[in-house]
Amino acid sequence: MRSDQADIVVTAAVAAAAFVTAIASAPAWAATVLGFALFASCGYLLGQVLFGARIAGLERVVVCAALALAVPVLGGLVLYFAGIPLFRAAWLGLLVVVTLAGDLVLYLQRRSGRALPFELPQLAWNGSPWHAVAFAAAVLIAVGAVALAREGVALQRQPRFTQLWLITEPHDPRAANLGATNDQGSTTSYRLVLLRRGKVSQAWTFTLADGQTWQRTVPLAERYPTTANLYRLPDLKQPYRYVSTGTDAEPGT
Repeated sequence: MRSDQADIVVTAAVAAAAFVTAIASAPAWAATVLGFALFASCGYLLGQVLFGARIAGLERVVVCAALALAVPVLGGLVLYFAGIPLFRAAWLGLLVVVTLAGDLVLYLQRRSGRALPFELPQLAWNGSPWHAVAFAAAVLIAVGAVALAREGVALQRQPRFTQLWLITEPHDPRAANLGATNDQGSTTSYRLVLLRRGKVSQAWTFTLADGQTWQRTVPLAERYPTTANLYRLPDLKQPYRYVSTGTDAEPGT
């Protein structure tokens, strides 16, 4: 590949490196840097394919940025209607495919003479100092917004809870799996009471570390609902969670 195709070589290498970084579980900083580079490569190639040399300077930067932002918006709709889960792998695959497709189309345009070969841009600033200040402020605001968003996601508190279930065994409809999982974020003590026809049938007291699970197989009443009330100790007045095999059961009945 000659130097007049250097931009194609660089953008294709960025796409390949981003893909390898993702499957190799590289450090977060490397994935972040390559993610921004892949995003920029995608916008640059779309600008070259769609507008070529008809735009230049700051106008080219704005147009390429807008095209880069349009890719996840329109591509996300395509992925959604295609039934593809919008996880990290899907977004990475979308950007890699669009980047490589842009490389191929731009290469074919240049081979056919419909696009100019790559040339290093002439670095010259013709704007006023105020334009430079405004541009620098915009860059700082964008970087700050991204950093603030990442920090907000990292510090966001997730609601804590305890799971409780009473599920009929598939091989025996007269038995059920009764269990609880502690996702409270700390060690928690529980009192679990099993009721049949409103009367206590069995009861257990146990302590679970965060993420730990307790479960038992219990018999079910044939004609009456079976209810399980879970209390977070020391509160034994109001059930924290409850489940029932019937539709008309209430906690504490």
